[in-house]
Amino acid sequence: PEALEKWPVSLMEKLLPRHMQIVYDINWRFLQQVRAKYGDDWERISRMSIIEDGPQGEKSVRMAYLAVVASHTVNGVAAIHSDIIKNTVFKDFAGLFPGAGWWLP
Repeated sequence: PEALEKWPVSLMEKLLPRHMQIVYDINWRFLQQVRAKYGDDWERISRMSIIEDGPQGEKSVRMAYLAVVASHTVNGVAAIHSDIIKNTVFKDFAGLFPGAGWWLP
């Protein structure tokens, strides 16, 4: 899907080292929440991690995931769009916080 940018960790560490430290901290704290709810489901943890491990060993920051994790609420441009992203792209995230008012129509 469009707008799911991934930025190379190596680039971010070089250009924005302090920001990258904060991203790592946000990701670690978020994954602790995931583990608290789902245990050692490493496949789910990997799917939901803000930091993606690429097939060649390169790492990327999933910018949309960072936005979702760091946001108070998430919505699409219309109710139908919110339903689509909640039930497809961010399904794991919606399952982590069901009924929390996190997803706006």
